[in-house]
Amino acid sequence: MHAPLIAAAAAPVVDIDGTIFIQAGIFLLLMAILYPLLFKPWLATQARREQAITGTTAAATDLRARADEEGRRYEHRLAEARARAAGIRSDAVKGSEAERQRQLAEARAAATGESEVLRERLAHEAEAARTTLATRVEDLAQDIATKLLGRTV
Repeated sequence: MHAPLIAAAAAPVVDIDGTIFIQAGIFLLLMAILYPLLFKPWLATQARREQAITGTTAAATDLRARADEEGRRYEHRLAEARARAAGIRSDAVKGSEAERQRQLAEARAAATGESEVLRERLAHEAEAARTTLATRVEDLAQDIATKLLGRTV
């Protein structure tokens, strides 16, 4: 029972005999037919695909480099614009501060002048009131004494 299995296991898988030439002929005939019909177009397609991938990769690399350069230019222009804006803002703040100081100085000068005018007017009115009171002191003293004592003095 085990003997046929051993014989089958010992038999070669491929018999090399006269049919090898027929098999080689069939193989060469198939290669001659299939190469132009199948293998050559497939190899051409693979080559085109490889070229397309390489070209696309190169184009993508080039576009990435250009995009990076544009990004750097954009950042540079943005930094310049920010610097200009800061300068303009600084100038505007300085100008408004100078204007505020000028207006404050004018307001102080006007207030000081008006204060002096009012002091002088108050001094004149006080002097006029003193003069008026000095002339009426006797009459007022007489009126007060009359009211306090209830009789004419």
